[in-house]
Amino acid sequence: MENGVGLNPYNLPPWFLKTLKFLLFEVFFLIALGGSVRVMNAGLACPDWPLCFGDVIPDYHPQVYLEFIHRVLAGFIALTTCGLMVYLWRKPSVPRGLQWLGGLTILLLASQVVMGGLTVLLQLHSKVVAAHLGLALCFYMSLLWIYLSLKGNALREEVPRWVGRSSIALVFVIFAQVILGGLVASNYASLVCLDFPTCHGQWFPTFRGIIGLQVIHRTFAYFVVLSGIAHFFVIRKHVKDLAYRKAARTLAILVLVQLGVGISNVLLKVPPLIAVTHLVVATALLGLALFCAKRYLLLFPIHTVSQK
Repeated sequence: MENGVGLNPYNLPPWFLKTLKFLLFEVFFLIALGGSVRVMNAGLACPDWPLCFGDVIPDYHPQVYLEFIHRVLAGFIALTTCGLMVYLWRKPSVPRGLQWLGGLTILLLASQVVMGGLTVLLQLHSKVVAAHLGLALCFYMSLLWIYLSLKGNALREEVPRWVGRSSIALVFVIFAQVILGGLVASNYASLVCLDFPTCHGQWFPTFRGIIGLQVIHRTFAYFVVLSGIAHFFVIRKHVKDLAYRKAARTLAILVLVQLGVGISNVLLKVPPLIAVTHLVVATALLGLALFCAKRYLLLFPIHTVSQK
């Protein structure tokens, strides 16, 4: 037991949880690598799909191999995911709900493979690129949810339902902001406003076109920051569970870091390293929010109260 958590309640072999954890790190890295492909303008370095210049292994070129490695890692992740989810489905000790989520994970994976191909074949269409990112995040979240569910249960603790619901709502808020960021990037709208915090000297010059997209992304970012900080204070006041409190605190710190990274992106004119860092921190924020939501459901599946 650790902080009230019973580890591996479904008697899965140690290699399964270790492999699933490693897979999560791989998916996280793949999302960051995908961001690197975009900022290095390597998305069409291999103009065909699934081959690259008609070859299984193309001739070396930095941009070509950045995209090629991205594809190879994606293929390895796909094979590993299918193997793990099939094993999960065949394990009678695992709840049927988690097994169905494993099936959904494979469906998300298949959709992501198709979307990756369309991203190339449709010449980096902005909506397809954003959908590619969205599916990647959904795939990552489904794997993380399965991992957290298999990892263990926790001791009960009474807490107002609205507290847990705030954690769940935060997942959707952060997800929406990341997708907005993906649309900004795929529409090359990152530098349509070269000043900060205003845009062309105005707070809200327009909500239309690519300038409007940038303005909406900035405005919603303030809401995300306030939500993350407010969430931390709510959890600190109403929750005793240390893991939940630590995750909420880390999330609050990271939203401030992300705000700083976003501002640096504009003022430094989107240098590749900072642009990728922006995506990495966003993905970490989404994972932390999902952890908080899952922690609530693990801790309080029965003994919740409507008010306190």
